[in-house]
Amino acid sequence: MNKIPECLIHPISIKLIRSGHPWITADNFSNRFPRQSEFIIAVDDRKRPMALLMHDPYHKNIKARVWSTKFPFDREAQHFTAGIQGRLDLAFEKRIQETALKERENYYLVFGEADQLPGLFIQKLNDRILIQFYTQFWNRYKSIIQTTVQEVFPEIKDENVWFQLRGETRELQKLPINSVDSERRDEFHLQEFGLQYLIRLGSSYDHGLYTDMSSIRFALKKYITPESSVLNLFSYTGAFSLWSMKLGAKQVTSVDLSPKYIEWLQQNLGLNPELNSSQHEALTMSVDEALDKMKVEEKKFDFIICDPPSSSSDGEKRTSAIKAYKDLIAKMDIVLNKGGKMVLFLNTHQVTNQKFEKTIQDNLHELKLNYKLGMRLTLGQDCPTLKGFPEGSYLRGLLLEKV
Repeated sequence: MNKIPECLIHPISIKLIRSGHPWITADNFSNRFPRQSEFIIAVDDRKRPMALLMHDPYHKNIKARVWSTKFPFDREAQHFTAGIQGRLDLAFEKRIQETALKERENYYLVFGEADQLPGLFIQKLNDRILIQFYTQFWNRYKSIIQTTVQEVFPEIKDENVWFQLRGETRELQKLPINSVDSERRDEFHLQEFGLQYLIRLGSSYDHGLYTDMSSIRFALKKYITPESSVLNLFSYTGAFSLWSMKLGAKQVTSVDLSPKYIEWLQQNLGLNPELNSSQHEALTMSVDEALDKMKVEEKKFDFIICDPPSSSSDGEKRTSAIKAYKDLIAKMDIVLNKGGKMVLFLNTHQVTNQKFEKTIQDNLHELKLNYKLGMRLTLGQDCPTLKGFPEGSYLRGLLLEKV
């Protein structure tokens, strides 16, 4: 192995690494890293080695990720392949021991930085494996990752292993690609909490079910009863809608602007004949239009789920979810019964839990609405978070009860 270059990093990066943060972002220091080097040894302002970095010159924002703070770093790099296998095995073992995961066929085997595998996420989807890279660094280790997965899960066939590059930059947003046949399009079903869902790999960027929301869906079960009428806004393919029906909700309404997702939701409903489809209504329209329509029709709900995209566009302007919530809350309040509950989600690491909660409280105050703050919802179970790494805790929710 060639000698690993030692590079000075930004004073803020020094401080962050010492506090446990695993990223080196683009700045005047990281932009000077030797472009062809696979690894970088980060040194502090006194030229003391402090971390072995996985280098990614191609990522727009994150130029390197911390692999190890254990000295000597040349030895850590030399045994990198063994380190990958060891960390994968440890992550898999944690999931195998997690009894709650036995109630679903979709869960994360690896959740990136929290499993000490920066930028690497692996989902088990029934008998398929989806391996997601948020850094192109991992491309050269695809075969090692796949082999390690199949050693622990020998029932996984080569043709059922998928890879996907994901990220904030357009260059990283790719369709899932099958490891054997890159042209393959795969449709299959999986079970979550006794419900069947249609999953599509290779045909769209997202495969149809947000696994990182699974534990949150389960946590909300105590709030949905046979007397509940439920409104699911930004419903996607309907996981919260079907789960509400499974729990016995008397009426469920799903709203999404995408005809594709509403059709997918209807297909999911058809996979579960035990659910009474007459108790479900699907509206293909914007959430604003739907709430205005329900106001005119004087419809009321006991439980509202609102999970907007982190930002959206109407063709003329782009609006962030956090800024849109004031108007949304005002409209949701009109269609929410007294004593009813609404769950508000935010899916971005750029807003902290504290800021999200304060913004919602400020909105309620300005609107002169009286709500009691209930459960706070975060990633859990197979989606652990890492102390000192707020970017990894990107999903948050608040349950509000109308007083």
